[in-house]
Amino acid sequence: MNKNILSFILWPIIVFIGTFIAYKIVHIPKQAEFVLIIAFLLFYPILRYPTVGLYIVFTISPLIPFFRRLYYLVYGRPGIDPLIMMPDLFIILIFIGIFFEFRERIRMDSNKDILLLITLYLAYLIIRTFVFNSLPLQEAIAKLKFYAPSVIMFYIGWLFANNHRLLKRILFLSIILGIISCLYGFNQLFLGYSTAEKLWFSSISFTTLFIKGIARPFSFFQSPAAFADYLIICIICLLIFTDIIKSPYKIVAFIIIPILFYGVLITSVRSSWVGAMFVFFVWFVFLRIKNVGGRIIMILFLICFFIVYQYFDDVITSGIGFKGVNSIIFSPSTQNTSYVDLLVTKRASALVNPFEEHSFVSRIALWKFIITSSVNIERALLGRGLGVLNADSLYFTYLAEFGYPGFLFIVFLTLMFILRGLKIINYSQNKFVVALVKGIITLNFSFAIMNITGSHLLSFPGDFYFWFLNGALISYYSKNENNNYAKIEEKKL
Repeated sequence: MNKNILSFILWPIIVFIGTFIAYKIVHIPKQAEFVLIIAFLLFYPILRYPTVGLYIVFTISPLIPFFRRLYYLVYGRPGIDPLIMMPDLFIILIFIGIFFEFRERIRMDSNKDILLLITLYLAYLIIRTFVFNSLPLQEAIAKLKFYAPSVIMFYIGWLFANNHRLLKRILFLSIILGIISCLYGFNQLFLGYSTAEKLWFSSISFTTLFIKGIARPFSFFQSPAAFADYLIICIICLLIFTDIIKSPYKIVAFIIIPILFYGVLITSVRSSWVGAMFVFFVWFVFLRIKNVGGRIIMILFLICFFIVYQYFDDVITSGIGFKGVNSIIFSPSTQNTSYVDLLVTKRASALVNPFEEHSFVSRIALWKFIITSSVNIERALLGRGLGVLNADSLYFTYLAEFGYPGFLFIVFLTLMFILRGLKIINYSQNKFVVALVKGIITLNFSFAIMNITGSHLLSFPGDFYFWFLNGALISYYSKNENNNYAKIEEKKL
């Protein structure tokens, strides 16, 4: 009797579990369900082993846009896609996992000035989400995603800086993924796009993605610019390895670099072309100059070269000549019909030919408008709030959103990273540290130039790599300063 009762209870349970498993096998979870499943599965491993989370961040993040497009085969495009939050979730879990170790390490570090500055910046971002923001609260919180999570990577990079094996593996994984993404970009260029990608085209308003109705290659990423940025980072990773590996393997690296460079070219993102060329210039020319004055002159030369290049490019390709371009640049800024026509109508010609975009001229008109409107004391000191306006320039975006303090902060931070990096390579005796810091300086330089006409640090991959690697750079700098201080004290004794 007991067995019959037990069977009577167990069979419905078995049927229910079997039905549930069968449903899950054929049912594709929605984006939110998928994120919850992944978060549940990885919650403990990342908290217990933060390095695992770091590998996940740098290997999964490039593939997130690819996974999102696969979902368009089954589900429509959501207003806010939970999938794009996955890397941010992993970063937060990693930081929770290292928090106590981070707190202990920071107590022992006597050089905490930059860590304090970055912490104040992160706090300011959060405050500006809720206070003095022109956007509705829900939209402002959504914009915080493009700023705050990546800054946490700075602390993670600072803590893991001395784990050279981990850093080498991350660089190597980046190179492997860069090669794969480059080949996939070639596939898009020569063989066309998948069904999921074509469905994605129908759901976006990103018109400058297309040239004569054909999309520019973007590989796994959210845009051609992000694809080009990732390849630039991978070229830098290869250059780092050329400084630390043996000669036979260097040949392989120098064979791969032109392939990745060609991948940058097929994106038709002109600022990325210049950024990629600057990588080689900085690595092979600038970093070989030991004189401080010579380096300053070279920095000014590179900035002037980029601006002059953009100016003459627009003079030649816009069809309005020197007088037309000069009248737009030097005439008083007014938000009138011609201004709107310049920013919208003329830039739509990029659908036909990217070289007719008049991008630099239109951006100057926008920047003049931001500068003119920043005469107002409130906007000069506070800006419009986080996430309000992407000005097609990281520096003018910060001016528009955070006022002149924000503009000066991002300029100061970039220059400070470069200058402290130069000090490290002048005094460090560790071969890997010198090679890595040379790569970080090259990345900072290249992205600093590209950020004149783009916002390459507000999205993946530029944001994650910038903050993570510069966190490592500051850790090396602090260690170098502590060593120098110890030597001075020894001499006194």
